[in-house]
Amino acid sequence: MSPPSAGPQLPFVNLFAASAISACTAEALTLPLDTAKVRLQLQGGGGKYKGLLGTCLTIAREEGAAALWKGLEPGLHRQVMYGGLRIGLYDPVKQFFVGKEHVGDVPLHLKVASGLTTGAIAITVASPTDLVKVRMQSEGKKHPGEPKNYPNAFKAYGIIRREEG
Repeated sequence: MSPPSAGPQLPFVNLFAASAISACTAEALTLPLDTAKVRLQLQGGGGKYKGLLGTCLTIAREEGAAALWKGLEPGLHRQVMYGGLRIGLYDPVKQFFVGKEHVGDVPLHLKVASGLTTGAIAITVASPTDLVKVRMQSEGKKHPGEPKNYPNAFKAYGIIRREEG
């Protein structure tokens, strides 16, 4: 079996976009389970939520099915930033480590260093979006007339920054 062809390198913007779209698709498909996980973690032992699927059914019954996708907006922000940067920056960072004159296979330790570097950059940039996502997911059903703590992701970023620094 021959090794895969190196082929032409895709530009950063193409890698960023492909990674971001893939990560956003996965986020949208798995968010109901993540929302259930957050609710289970917050309730601790005992409580109204029982198991992952039971929690999904309880949320859908009490708050409506759309509540399973609470936090989608910041979740997509996170995936664009984290997924896009982690994959999109990998080749430029790897090239930086080996130098422009390098020919041949990149040593494993430089591939690992490139992955660690891009992962660290991406999670540093994307971390605030994760906080907002969990805050929005954890917000249960409100009483009639009671406002949401975070009406949308962009307002949530501002509220958290203003109130918590």
